Formats: sequence, C-alpha cells, structure tokens
Amino acid sequence: MKDQHAYIDEFGNPDLEVEKQGVSTHFIISAVIVDENKTIILDEKLEEIRKKYFQTGELRSKKVGDNDHRRRRILNELCELDFHVYAIIVDKRKVYGGGLKYKHSFLKYLHGIVDSRLYNTYPNLKISADEYGTKEFMEGFKTYVEKNHIPNLFNESDFSFVDSKSVLLIQVADFICGTLARCFDETVRSENGFEFLKILKRRLIYIVPWPEEWSSFIHDSEKDKEEYNAVIAEYSANSALVFINKHENSRDPVIKDQVNCLRYLLFYYQYINPYRYVTTRELKENVGFNKSKDLSTNYLRSSIIAKLRDSDVLISSSDLGYKLPVNEKDLYDFINHSNRIIFPMLDRLERCRKGIKLVTKNALDLFDKPGYISLKRYFDS
Repeated sequence: MKDQHAYIDEFGNPDLEVEKQGVSTHFIISAVIVDENKTIILDEKLEEIRKKYFQTGELRSKKVGDNDHRRRRILNELCELDFHVYAIIVDKRKVYGGGLKYKHSFLKYLHGIVDSRLYNTYPNLKISADEYGTKEFMEGFKTYVEKNHIPNLFNESDFSFVDSKSVLLIQVADFICGTLARCFDETVRSENGFEFLKILKRRLIYIVPWPEEWSSFIHDSEKDKEEYNAVIAEYSANSALVFINKHENSRDPVIKDQVNCLRYLLFYYQYINPYRYVTTRELKENVGFNKSKDLSTNYLRSSIIAKLRDSDVLISSSDLGYKLPVNEKDLYDFINHSNRIIFPMLDRLERCRKGIKLVTKNALDLFDKPGYISLKRYFDS
C-alpha cells in the first residue's frame, strides 16, 4: 500500500445548540489525501491555480464566499489534479442522548470516529493541519492520534501542525471543506451545492454522514416518485449499511475493499444520482486508489461484488456498471444481465457434457464427480 499524506481541515463549531445564532448545523472534517511521492508535482500545479485566482493571497474558501461562479471555476481546475477527498459530515441536529450532548464528550467521540475511519483505510498515514486554524477539534485529535498510534518500524503514522501560507495542500483542504459546507450546512448552504458535489465527485472517495442512519438514505422527490420504489430502495441501502456496520473494523484487506466499495455506492446513491450506474472503471479507481497496483476487473467482480451478494447485500449490475437498486427496473437489469451470462454458459457446459458422453459411449459423464451433483440434477431434471 502506498504511503499517504492527509491534509485536514474542519468547518463549523462543536457547539450542539444549533438554534443559537452563529452556530453551524453541521461539523465537517475533510481530508485531502495525496500519495507522498506526488506532493512536489501537485504543489507546482496548485501554485499556478493559486496565482490565477488569488494573486498573492492564499487559496481559501472564505475569499470566494458566495460567488458560486468563481467557486465552480476553481473547483473544476482543482479536480483535474491527482488528490482524493475523504469527508465526514456530522449533522449536529441529529446528535442527542447520553453524554454526547456535552461538547467535550462530543469532540472525544468525533476524534475516535475520524481516527478509525482514516487509519483503518490508510495504516501508514501522515496528517497535517493548519497551525493557525481553530484548535478546539484539531489539538484534541492530535493528542488522540499520538496516544493511539505510536510510530514504529511497521507504522509510521504521525501528526503535525503546519503553516498554511507555505503548504498549498492545506489551503486546498480549506477550500474543499468550505465548499462541502455550502453543500450541507444550513447557515451557508448554496442553491448550487448539488452542482459542487457533481464536480467534486471526481475526487471524492467517500462522504460519510454521521450519525449514520439508514433512514437518511431515503430518496425524497415528487417528480420521480413513479420511478422510485421505497421498499426496494430502503432494503438495498439498509443491506449495505448492515454489512458496513458489521465489518468496518475488519483487518482483512478484501473485506476492507468490500466496505469501501459499499461506501462509494452509498455516496453515489445519496449525493449524486440514485438512478445512475457507477461504471466499473470508476468503482475500481475509488476502491483501489491507494494500492500499489490497479484493481483488476475480475477482482472487483469475484472478490468484492460477488462476495457482497453472498452476504445478502443487494447490488444491481448492467453493462453500465453497478448500483444500489431503487426500483424494479434496477432488479430486472440485474436479472437480465445475469441471464445473458448464465444461460449461455450452462448451454456450453451441457454441450461439452453431451459431446464427451457421446464419444465415450456414456462411459464418462463429466458431472458424476461429487462437486458437480447440483449441475447434474439441474440438467437431468
């Protein structure tokens, strides 16, 4: 696995009294993740973008403000570069009960969530945060990381505060985090937020909503209600979430890939388009972006998608790719896609069997072996 560097920024405040003026409805943590050996090339390209749009100033979200046209242009140029974004979106309006209603407990719990999500995916991770940013979350997170990830020969994790003026990727983290706020937080939300997400899609690995509830994946749209089947959609989303919750802390690399695949399908379902398929290429890139070699299509199909289906996760597939089904059409797409593959293969098997039986005068039946009893029963029936 490649060594990764995460540049982290946050938006909002940990105050849970969201009714108070000036208190954000969401707390957002975004990590811009880069292969360690690509930072120099990235810096050169980022400097060109910074000079073009900010002249002598820093590449900051606040400097763009509500100028959505300018934000779109900058986003489009940034998303041409080779970095990825991992974000956790906390809806503070849904945080209630127990000790979490207290800010200190809430922050401590968040530290654990961010830590487990990042380090589960990237064991050898270096983290940088803005030394002049808000410290309430970051300083506690640094302490948490240092306590739980002691650097050694096998784990080179570390955390440092850096000056954003001299680290362009910290500025990018600020810009991305501020843009995500305009997609979600009610105090700064833009009517073009969905468009921002569509642009960011090229670089987003996952957006993780928290608290993570299956009900948050219910699609609500009057104009396409005839295309949407709530029973199918809720069942498919819930089957994915059940698998994630059960296996998200697994150390098995294949199961990690399965979890990451489902997270991306859920992200696409919730934030991009619940009716559109995710292409095989896009899914391979997002699940395997931090690996030393590219994921093969066969690995995606046999070790990820097939195994998830074996675990009762509902995934549709067609020539267009993969998705979580939201209606009957998606299910029939899967059946038809499978039908075009399964029956021609069965027909070839039967032709092979008949040919061998014929030439050996029934002395050899290929399906007499113990492992092929089911096939024998199927054809003989």
